Amino acid sequence: MYRLVYQIIVFIFCFLPILVVDAAPKNANNVIVCFPELPKEYKKLRQTINKMVKNAEDNYLYVLPVYNLNYPIDTNSDAWKTLSSIVEKASEEIDYAATKISNYCPNIAEIYKLKGIALFYQKQYQSAYEAFETITLNYPSSASLSESYIWLARSSIYLYEYEKTVFFLTEAENHLDTNQKDIYLYLQQVAAEYYIQETDYKKALEHLKKSLQIGSHLNTRLSFIAAQLFEETNSYNLARTYYNNVWQKPFLNKLMKSYSIVHAHLCEKIIEKLYFDSIAEQEWKNANPTPKEFEPTIVESYHDSAFFGKSYPYYFNDEAAMFFLDESVDKSWEEEDYEDYEDFEDFEDDEAELSDEMLESLFENWETIKVHIPQTDFSKMKDTIYLPLYDKASGFEMPHYGAVVSHFGLRRYRYHYGTDIKGNTGDSICCVFEGVVRIAVRNKTYGNVIIVRHYNGLETFYAHCSKLLVVPNQEVKAGESIGLVGSTGRSKGPHLHFESRYKGAPFNPEYMIDFENKRLKSDTLVLTKEVFNYKNTYSHSSTPVASSGKYYIVKQGDTLSLIAKKHRTNVSNLMKMNGLKSDAIRAGQRLRVP
Repeated sequence: MYRLVYQIIVFIFCFLPILVVDAAPKNANNVIVCFPELPKEYKKLRQTINKMVKNAEDNYLYVLPVYNLNYPIDTNSDAWKTLSSIVEKASEEIDYAATKISNYCPNIAEIYKLKGIALFYQKQYQSAYEAFETITLNYPSSASLSESYIWLARSSIYLYEYEKTVFFLTEAENHLDTNQKDIYLYLQQVAAEYYIQETDYKKALEHLKKSLQIGSHLNTRLSFIAAQLFEETNSYNLARTYYNNVWQKPFLNKLMKSYSIVHAHLCEKIIEKLYFDSIAEQEWKNANPTPKEFEPTIVESYHDSAFFGKSYPYYFNDEAAMFFLDESVDKSWEEEDYEDYEDFEDFEDDEAELSDEMLESLFENWETIKVHIPQTDFSKMKDTIYLPLYDKASGFEMPHYGAVVSHFGLRRYRYHYGTDIKGNTGDSICCVFEGVVRIAVRNKTYGNVIIVRHYNGLETFYAHCSKLLVVPNQEVKAGESIGLVGSTGRSKGPHLHFESRYKGAPFNPEYMIDFENKRLKSDTLVLTKEVFNYKNTYSHSSTPVASSGKYYIVKQGDTLSLIAKKHRTNVSNLMKMNGLKSDAIRAGQRLRVP
């Protein structure tokens, strides 16, 4: 009996480990490997990513990023569940490999890369960054090293850590094998993506032209972006060529096709105008007595084409495309019908038609890459502008609750156009009023900066952020956290630089906000030319301009017509002064009156 037990014990300790090792998965060369399902999981990952990207929507109003990450990612979606499953499996294999001998998992770097890519497409950029960083730190001899550096660069772009992006791109190039053509092209695309974010379009073009050698579905997208970049750098001939190449491709996104045709023709017109301008006026008159006037509109032959018949719903429902079409405006409108409207938001009906002037103003000033829009000159302003700041529905919130450390005004030899509020890195920054994010980018001076366009036309700036929590064109509410306090850009310590501007022109934020008592000074801001004339005769007192106005509290039974009559004005003027879109009022409401 004891002899039998002894033999069993010897068998367990001596022979069973051999059987276990033999049972471990092997590759074609009979070498033990872990995670035999790795190729299958990579295939599943590629299929999932392709489906997700197909559902993404582009905004053609500005230069596109190379990689469209505007795809919907819902935690209840099949795509999210698939990516989560891949991350979970990869994590389990990594943890299991850590308990084994060092040569048990020779493909460990590939497993980390699988996990990192899945996390990246879940938009968990920090976790993805850490997975790729593990490869570069712990597996420097891996075949995935150069590609991991590129993924680190991509992750850094979406973490707004652009200094790291440059470093990782350099490292990727240094470790790149000359035979890795696909990875080389991938490197050029990520580099182009980075320079687009930095608005250095010439550098972006250098890298993009190298990556156009690729022969995949991405080629059309890259050609369209190259056309945009050529147009931005005033290379209109090349831009026109690229746009024409794009819109003639089969199976093209209809909206991209529409834009390509519009911009190709626009480039043609600009080329014509530049050519005409280069010839002496008299010489041109002799050659062509009646030169064509430059207008950025579609040539007539396109209007009757089969393409426009098929694309009409896409093309004419798009605001940016409407800008280029004469048909977008109802010529029956008289000037007095819309002279009281100052902003696009004043229209309650989305189908309302706009004048050429208003469309031009809207699209020229809505810029999601460049921080500043053209400043309006208010020096000769005669009228008074009444901006409603607060109502119970939309609300108000302080941008940050720290103490003011620097005020608006002259600082040494230059102007400081905002109010600096002390804070600690990582503190929350709140949106003061509801609106739409126009800018959320990295800037050399402002650092990470957010600009929100509010529905009354006012813009507020939030600069030097350590992190941006919003993206351009995102709607935000008053009190919503949009960024974190930091010290990026031209800054000597963590603080929030807060600016207020109207139509591009800055004014003292302390005219509308009492930073000491943490409240609005008035529910209406009154803007006159003196508000913007601070460099000349205007004093720098922070007394709110709105405080000198007269107000009337609405009583039960009051109508706007009765109030207007009582104060010797008309309903239209009262509505304009108070930012009202209808004549409906309620008891207890506070109205500004003449």
